[in-house]
Amino acid sequence: MVGDKLILQREPENRFDENAILVLDDKKRKLGYIPEKDNIVFARLMDAGKYLIVKIDRMEEKGSFRQINISIYLVDF
Repeated sequence: MVGDKLILQREPENRFDENAILVLDDKKRKLGYIPEKDNIVFARLMDAGKYLIVKIDRMEEKGSFRQINISIYLVDF
């Protein structure tokens, strides 16, 4: 649902993309991946131990799948 928080999980051993970031819901169900064109900065931040928060902005049905637009925020203590 819009406003829900999601979980990001790095997958550095992903055979298709060494910067892969998996997106999970609060029950740890796989929703998809951060697009490869967008993931390198977030992957580097996560690898450096930075904490990122993810929130759902919009969800839209696209035929047989659902497109989820998210915002990612860096929490810097």
